[in-house]
Amino acid sequence: MKIVMIGNPVLRKKARTVHKVTSELVEFADSMEALMHPTGVGLAAPQVGRSEAFFIYDVGDGLRLVINPQILERKGAASGEEGCLSVPGVWAPIERATEITLSFLDRSGHRRVRKYADFEARVIQHEYDHLQGVLFVDRITDAATISVQEDSPVAEALAQTVETRERQL
Repeated sequence: MKIVMIGNPVLRKKARTVHKVTSELVEFADSMEALMHPTGVGLAAPQVGRSEAFFIYDVGDGLRLVINPQILERKGAASGEEGCLSVPGVWAPIERATEITLSFLDRSGHRRVRKYADFEARVIQHEYDHLQGVLFVDRITDAATISVQEDSPVAEALAQTVETRERQL
């Protein structure tokens, strides 16, 4: 298993709904954690080439698995620096809701509805976007705010994404 990079078509597809939470899915999701650390806080199934609606994240209080999420409500807004394991070496300020209400299946297949705020809400929204075929670079509103590490392996693909977005605006 490896992380796929911007330019891979799986990152642009809406992920398929998970119809049954199986032990294989939970084990696969748990195994994604090794790819997420040490530099990431979240990883969605499409980022490892699997077009299914689930992601993992850890904001410091243990690994969470979120399956078939739906954002029911968004409140507030704040801009914060984001990066992505599928767009390595690139960061930009992205505006996100500061509070969300999320409906999802947990690792046991039980439907949960929970409220999240601040950094955890940001992480969930970022990973949720992956399940919709959206990358954080699609949410950049000012290309001048992008920071690109000199040796970023995805600089060319990023430039194409930003050019396309600017033509649409």
